Amino acid sequence: MLAAAGMSACAQGEEEAPSKDLDPVIQRALNDPIMVDPDLVSQNMANSAITFEIGQPLPPENSSPSAINAAREEAIAQLGGSGGLAPLPEGEVTDGLAAHEAINTIGRLRRLSPPQDCVDAARFSAIWAARLPQALMIYPRGSTKEAIGVDAPQCKLRAVIYLSPVPATDVLAFHHAKVLDSGFRSTLSVGSGWHVLAGSKAKARYEITARSLPSGMTEIGIVSLETF
Repeated sequence: MLAAAGMSACAQGEEEAPSKDLDPVIQRALNDPIMVDPDLVSQNMANSAITFEIGQPLPPENSSPSAINAAREEAIAQLGGSGGLAPLPEGEVTDGLAAHEAINTIGRLRRLSPPQDCVDAARFSAIWAARLPQALMIYPRGSTKEAIGVDAPQCKLRAVIYLSPVPATDVLAFHHAKVLDSGFRSTLSVGSGWHVLAGSKAKARYEITARSLPSGMTEIGIVSLETF
C-alpha cells in the first residue's frame, strides 16, 4: 500500500538499472537524466512515501526554435511524412486533473485504476521510458523526468512524465496518430489547462495527459496498463 507523503518509507529493494550499452532507441527515450526522489529510487511501491513534485527545478531545457523544428521533423519522419498525422478528436470539456493526480507518475497511473498488487510491485527506473509500448513512445527529443513501471504476471504497467518544447497540441497529434495506427480507440478531453488523450484496445488501456508550463515547456504524462 502507498503511505501518505511525509511518512518514512520501507521495503528496500534493488533498483532495476539500465544496461551500460543502451541502443540508440533507448538513449533517445531516456534523453536527459531521470529525476525522482533519491530516497525512493531503489524501492518498490510497497509502503512508499511519494514526495516528488512536478514543480521542482529541472536542468535547463533546449526550447530554441531550432530545437522545436528538429523535434517536429523527427516526429513527422516517424509517422512516414505529414500524411501520417491524424486530426485530434473534438475535445469534451472536463475539469482536468485534480492536484493529487497531477503531482507525479503515481497520481497519473491511479487514473487508470490499476490492480493494487500491480501498483505495489512497480519500481522507479529510467528504463521504463524505453519500455513504453511502441505506440506510446515519447515525442522525439522529449526529456524524461520521472518513470515507473512493472512487468508482472497479472499486468504490465508504465507511467512516464517527460518534457518537450513543442506545443501540447502538436505533441498530442503525434501520439494520436501513433495510437490509431496501432488499433487503439482514442478520445480527447480538455479542461483547466489540461489535454487528456485516452483509449483502449482489448485488455490494454492508455492515457496521455498534457499541459503547458509557465516556462513555456510542455509536460506530458503517459500511462499504459495491460492486464492478464
